[in-house]
Amino acid sequence: MKALDPLTFTVQLGQFYEKSKESGTVAVTMKRSKASSDSNLKLKLNVVTSRRLVRASKTKQTLPKGSEEAMKSGIATEDVRYPCLVRAVYKNQKISTMVAPDDFNKFQNAYGTIIKAYMDSLKKKERTKKNKKPKTSH
Repeated sequence: MKALDPLTFTVQLGQFYEKSKESGTVAVTMKRSKASSDSNLKLKLNVVTSRRLVRASKTKQTLPKGSEEAMKSGIATEDVRYPCLVRAVYKNQKISTMVAPDDFNKFQNAYGTIIKAYMDSLKKKERTKKNKKPKTSH
């Protein structure tokens, strides 16, 4: 699997969709990735520092509501933003990229543009018509 930067990924994804017009399927998945090692380190430091403050002060009223449970479980109460892992597969070719939280809106716009550009190659699902039973009058 090739790991690409988000711009190169969108270009390659467009090429996948172009090739798939003739034959094949493109599958794209997005999911939240685990925090990078730097943010994990910061998260652990915040929890340890908060625990020390609790031990030093011995008062629960100085902490925000819910922070005691969060410290026990090892989760910081502040918002943690995660990068997004995006993968695409076409036949036997696989590509992926990591999108930073700050760049996600920009990436989403580029991805939406590509989807709209190649939406004409989608095939309408054929439905089978169900025969309705004729109404009988009594």
